[in-house]
Amino acid sequence: MKGWLAAAAVAALSTTAAFAAPNNETLQYDWKLRGALSWVARVKFPTAGTGVLQTQPAGAANVDSRLRISSGGTDYIEYRSRMDNTQRTLASVNGYTFGSKSEHKETVYDYTANIARLEERADGQTETKTKPLTVDAARDVLTTIAYLRDHAAQINAPVVTDVYAEGKPYRVRIEPAGLKSADWQGRTVSAREFHVVAAPGEKKKFPGLTVWISEDDRRLPLRILIDQRYASIDLRLKAS
Repeated sequence: MKGWLAAAAVAALSTTAAFAAPNNETLQYDWKLRGALSWVARVKFPTAGTGVLQTQPAGAANVDSRLRISSGGTDYIEYRSRMDNTQRTLASVNGYTFGSKSEHKETVYDYTANIARLEERADGQTETKTKPLTVDAARDVLTTIAYLRDHAAQINAPVVTDVYAEGKPYRVRIEPAGLKSADWQGRTVSAREFHVVAAPGEKKKFPGLTVWISEDDRRLPLRILIDQRYASIDLRLKAS
């Protein structure tokens, strides 16, 4: 872990602007597995539990974000990102542990050399590779959520951009769905709904991400829906 943090720090020396979204908070979620195969998954996999989305400062200009999803035991799914003050991903980690199986993938985005360095560890095996970095600002799931929080009020029409997952770029379209009602802490509040979907005509399909951002000064992600291949993880904020 120290390796990717050090590389990310070097990549971000030029950042200067302020990070507007909260950079030191802990949000607590409940989650459920949704989708056609969730009833099958419960035979072998957890289908409900709790989640924690944390952000904290990383030096003078950067922010570390972590989303950990678990079901009360030792098994978990985790996303981690280091971002600069424009929500550009500097490094990311995603992985899981379930029983005897585990997977850990790290990506460092080198904007000077225009490459992404990937390291994957699964069941005792390690593989490293590099891939071309073809964008000026790579974002992953967590940095996309941070970007939506920061720009929710300004995104009033579809925006085409790139989202990276495990070092792979996906051309996506951020589709604002307007103001909606959301339940939170026993009351109804207003939230802006955003869908992150594959851009039209793309053969490599982004799985999908939907976020509901509270329409207030905190711009809380009240609900996060992360699509997987056969099901979706539905996180709903319970405490902040």
